[in-house]
Amino acid sequence: MTSSDKVLQEYHQFDPVTDAFFFKVGGQGQVIFHGRNYIIKKRLTSQEISALISQPNFVRAASNIYVNVNKITSFEGNVLHFRDDFAYPRTISVSKRILEQIKKRMSSPLTDMTLKK
Repeated sequence: MTSSDKVLQEYHQFDPVTDAFFFKVGGQGQVIFHGRNYIIKKRLTSQEISALISQPNFVRAASNIYVNVNKITSFEGNVLHFRDDFAYPRTISVSKRILEQIKKRMSSPLTDMTLKK
């Protein structure tokens, strides 16, 4: 299997609920998923977007940005950090109100998180 075949396979097997760190909703159904080493753009129907947004692990971080609370590795002030063993670090700044909502939605205990104030 060539490297381009592996990339295509990863693209086709991509599951936004389990793989994406966060996503941005754009115009005309375009959704941009940010993950460990990729940015994937897809067009989704309004029903698909609604179903994705209603997933319990996604929290609205801004007017068009939703973060996967299961993929947050740490907080620093109002900045969320996303990273896994292979990923380049990704960050998103959120308001204090949103940060509190995210902390409430976290499924894992906060003792696993690196909290810096």
